[in-house]
Amino acid sequence: MKLISKPFDVVIIGAGPVGCVTAMSLANCGERVLLLEANPNGLRRLAGEWLHPPALKILQNLGMEQLISTLRANYVSGLGFVVFPDDGTEPIKLNYPNHNLGFSCEHNTLVKALRKAILTCPNIQYIPFAKVTHIEGKTVIFYNKVINKKQSVFSETIIGADGRSSIVRKHLGILYKYHLISYMGGLLLENVTLPWEGFGHVFLGGIGPALVYRIGCNQVRICLDVPVKYFRSSRNIAAFLWDAYSPVLPKTLLSSFRYALENRSIAWCANQFSPRVCYGSKNLTLVGDATGCYHPITATGMTLGFQDAERLATSKNFQAFQRDRLIRTYVPELLALTLYQVFTRLDYGTVAIRQAVYQMWRQYPDECYRTMRLLSGEETKILSFSGSFTKGLGIAVSQLIRDKISMNHGIENISTLAAFKEWIELPLRIALHRLSKNYH
Repeated sequence: MKLISKPFDVVIIGAGPVGCVTAMSLANCGERVLLLEANPNGLRRLAGEWLHPPALKILQNLGMEQLISTLRANYVSGLGFVVFPDDGTEPIKLNYPNHNLGFSCEHNTLVKALRKAILTCPNIQYIPFAKVTHIEGKTVIFYNKVINKKQSVFSETIIGADGRSSIVRKHLGILYKYHLISYMGGLLLENVTLPWEGFGHVFLGGIGPALVYRIGCNQVRICLDVPVKYFRSSRNIAAFLWDAYSPVLPKTLLSSFRYALENRSIAWCANQFSPRVCYGSKNLTLVGDATGCYHPITATGMTLGFQDAERLATSKNFQAFQRDRLIRTYVPELLALTLYQVFTRLDYGTVAIRQAVYQMWRQYPDECYRTMRLLSGEETKILSFSGSFTKGLGIAVSQLIRDKISMNHGIENISTLAAFKEWIELPLRIALHRLSKNYH
């Protein structure tokens, strides 16, 4: 086994988007960084393709303005989202506030661009085809496929940016406990026009939400959320997806959607929930999905990971970094859980809340503004989330009680209120779950 004698302050395992941004953030602070990637060709999978405005700002602060300009030169994206309600009413447009812009592109394209950028940084050494086999103290042992040899490197700090199956997380003894929510099927549509170009489209009314957005000049991604019971029981999944989602998609997409189902492979990933409560330790630190993950309905995965990188580089110590991230990821976790349930559950209490959310977005522009600040990660204060949350609950409860009274069912008001008990308790349950964890 060959020991790398060159000194490094930091070894980062995983050169995906979060690993690359972490490397750039630390290198810009003067750290000498070794970045290891086991499978540099494993890019053609369904993974993050949407960056909220805070993520773009982080890239800009790292001097990557040219990279962003090049990626977004040929098409418009990242203006916000348009929600198409399940009741057939008019779509609801949610712009990013203050003319801020996000960005969407194929995951493969983004990773290649970021890896190209890190090669220009003198403080970063990138080794592809380097599979980490184990960690011993402050030494990382890996197999370098390029030279067909085992190598080791010593570093005071080892960072796991290696996703849900993180070897750093395993070495720390932190079990990856997750709840399987659903499966996501991704397809590529070509030569289609979206109803609202530049926006992400959320179509409701199918068996799960369908998210559609542009990732190239002639390419559009469609992501279909499939409940576990349907995914496991469907023999002809392509035919099933057509029957389940074609009724809620616009006619302009149907021909390309059918072609993709019949002629292209479907990329699948599991939508899991694992609270972001474990960030490792001073010498073995976790960032990105290695810390935990949420349902991608809010598309916050890469943005949260970039913010991990930025805070890690600017925090005075690990304790400050961990404290900051625990505080600032509570609301994104709440929002992802809440929004997915509001969009998918069919009990009458949730249906009432869903209608209340539509009403709130349509009647109160300040709620659209607040929603998008929360969604993008610009606003992480619990009071801001609570304001929208309680307002939506209030509208839903009031409407249901009025309906009951108008039908002379006043005696049922107590049971009606009981239907919202679970929703009222949700923020408290998540907070208690986080507090119960041993963060150290």
